[in-house]
Amino acid sequence: MGEVFAGRYELLDPIAAGGMGTVWRVHDRTTGDVKAAKMLRQADAAMLLRFVREQSVRIDHTHVVTPQSWAGVDDRVLFTMPLVRGGSVSGLMKRNGGTLPPRWIAVLTDQTLQALEAVHLAGIVHRDIKPGNLLLEPTGHHRPHLRLTDFGIAVPSDEPRLTHVAMMIGTPGYMPPEQYRGADPDPSADIYALGVVVLEMLTGRRPAADGEPGPLDVAALRTGSPEHDAVLEVVAAATAYDAAQRPSATELLAHPALRALVARWDEIGRAHV
Repeated sequence: MGEVFAGRYELLDPIAAGGMGTVWRVHDRTTGDVKAAKMLRQADAAMLLRFVREQSVRIDHTHVVTPQSWAGVDDRVLFTMPLVRGGSVSGLMKRNGGTLPPRWIAVLTDQTLQALEAVHLAGIVHRDIKPGNLLLEPTGHHRPHLRLTDFGIAVPSDEPRLTHVAMMIGTPGYMPPEQYRGADPDPSADIYALGVVVLEMLTGRRPAADGEPGPLDVAALRTGSPEHDAVLEVVAAATAYDAAQRPSATELLAHPALRALVARWDEIGRAHV
């Protein structure tokens, strides 16, 4: 038997680790359910504040994973969330040789945008859109079901920043250029990060993490393949260098190239992963 935290949560095995803590598969002895639980130490006030923020983000949406309960013992806290058993988009890319077929990309992008639409309408900026935070239900070769997770550094878009102006919050490579210059949190940053993720799914190349990014030359990546180049149209819109030129999640959901690819998911002969 593993450690029982707070007399309730039996730690079964770690399933992910990152700078904000370790995610465990746990058995909730009160409900009898197996859940996911993020464990972190109360290392400093800023980390605890991010923990409280994540607890406050409870958006009821089919493509969003939100916290359910929490417990604290000594210098550790954990909070539970539904266990999403299909891995992440990051793992899916690795299993498929680094890239995904355009129609898979389109459906995953569509579902992420649905999640972001709900998050942004709730007045929240996620600030950490990346493949590892896009989880998947186990649907096999059928239409994927994506769920956005990890609101540990999310922030209300209308709330003053609680970090120093020079402190960057986010994952290098996925942050928009203005974030490197200390811009206030804005939903357009999530749209940019999603554009980078879409490009990564298409090309298999992780974004450079060595400083402020310049304008992306999306045109140079065109291949003449209609589906490939349709995905690039979405990337170009999402990663506009000027944040004011980026569409909202709602606007990008209506992008003709995206809608056309999503509509073709069920056609005979679609690519499998």
